[in-house]
Amino acid sequence: MNERTYTEREIKALLERAAHLQASSDEDGGHGLTLAELEQIAAESGIDPKFLRVAAREAETGLSPHDVAGQTSTHVFVERTVPGTLSDTEWESVVLRLRKQFSSDLSGSFGQGPQFGPGVTEELGTMREWRHTTGLGVSTTVTIRSIEGVQHVRVQRRVGMGSPRAEGIGYGATVALLLTAILIPATPLAPVAFVPLLLLLFLVAFPSIEALDRRWRQGKLEEVEKVVDAIAAIIRDDEAVPDMTTERASEAERDGERAPSALGEVFDNLPDVDDVELRRHNASRARS
Repeated sequence: MNERTYTEREIKALLERAAHLQASSDEDGGHGLTLAELEQIAAESGIDPKFLRVAAREAETGLSPHDVAGQTSTHVFVERTVPGTLSDTEWESVVLRLRKQFSSDLSGSFGQGPQFGPGVTEELGTMREWRHTTGLGVSTTVTIRSIEGVQHVRVQRRVGMGSPRAEGIGYGATVALLLTAILIPATPLAPVAFVPLLLLLFLVAFPSIEALDRRWRQGKLEEVEKVVDAIAAIIRDDEAVPDMTTERASEAERDGERAPSALGEVFDNLPDVDDVELRRHNASRARS
C-alpha cells in the first residue's frame, strides 16, 4: 500500500497543531513556576520584572488594560496602560494638550469657574487628575495613576443624560409635540388629526434622533481615543521596554550565529506553494 504524502499546506498545519499539542502537554504535566521565579528569569533575560508583574495581572484578570475603550449609557471612556514615568514637565504638556482639545475661553468670559474654562488639575498621592465641563454640560475627566513604573491613563466624557434610546424617545416626543402644535391649526380636522399626526411625527423623529445620537457619541469616543494617543506619546518611556528582538539579533550578529526556533526553521525551509505547483506543472508538460 502506498504511503500517503502531504502537501506543503498540510505539513504546515500538522506542525502547527503538533506544536500546540506539545505546549498543552507541557502545561498539564509541568510543575510550573512561581512569580518570583519568573521575575528572576525575566531579569536574567533583560526584562524589567515590573512589566512581568503587569502581564501577570492581565493573565489573572483576563482583561488587558493596555487599550480598553467603550461606552456606557451616559459616558464614553478610554483606558490605557503606558510604560514609563510621568514627570512634572510631561504632566504640564499633558494638561496643555487637554486644554487645547477641550477648553474654551468663552465660558470664562461669562464669569464661570476654572472648571468651565481652562479646567481644574488635582494631585493626590500617585494620581493626577484634570477635570473640565463645557457650557453645555459635557464634562471630561482625565486620570493618570502611577503604579510600579507604568502610567494608567483613563479619560471619560459625559455625553448624555441617558442612553441613546432613552434620549431618542424623550427628544423625539418633544419634537413631535412641537411640530404637531405648529401644524395642527392648518389641518381642517384638527381635533381628529391631532393624535395620528403626533404619533406619525414621533415615529419619524424618535429613530432619527437615536441614530444621530449614536453617531455623535461614536465621534466623541474617537476624539477621546486620539487624545489618549497624544497623552501616551508624551509620557511613554520607550527605553523602559527592552527590544528583545533587536538584542537577540545583535548577539547573533556578534557571535556569527543564527538561532531560530526549530519549528520556525522548518517553516522557513518549506518551499512556497506557488513554486511547488510550478514544478508540478513543468513535470506534467515534460511527461506529455
